[in-house]
Amino acid sequence: MKHPPAISTDSNLVAKAISGDEAACEEILGAYRDSLMALAQRLLRNREDAADAVQETLLKALRALPEFDTERPLGPWLCRICTNCCVDLARNRSRKPAALEGNEANIADEGASVEESVGAAVLRGEIVAALERMPVRYRRILFMRHFQHKDVNQIAAELHKPEGTVKSWLFRARAMLRKEMAIGFR
Repeated sequence: MKHPPAISTDSNLVAKAISGDEAACEEILGAYRDSLMALAQRLLRNREDAADAVQETLLKALRALPEFDTERPLGPWLCRICTNCCVDLARNRSRKPAALEGNEANIADEGASVEESVGAAVLRGEIVAALERMPVRYRRILFMRHFQHKDVNQIAAELHKPEGTVKSWLFRARAMLRKEMAIGFR
């Protein structure tokens, strides 16, 4: 597994890639592909969907590379793009009926009763629906904290906001999610 390059190396690679150096583009893609795949698999829980999300991430990143601020680290920027691609893919996937083939593990859960399994699935669906009704800022901060398991200081650094602001947004986001969940269950 390749490790992502240092920030100064990122800046050099980005500059070369912007100027049209295909080797620099390949090096960037190769350096981050494994970590993006791990992130996408954690979020989507499906290898094929994760591969699609990573492919889309890399295409979007290459298109947006000329606007990238080379003073900032490349990894978090790519992770943000990947996260957005995963959310889009999951949203589109939830609108289409899922095939039973390949999802047997999700259907048969020996550890839980049918009622518990159905209840958990309904709750997951309600949470996703509630999150979709929330403003992007709050949905994003909940995702970073509870799905990416980032600390408040990591979120603050990535969003370029003070920790106090992030804590306040997180508090509001949780309150908003509770309210949305109450509305969804009526």
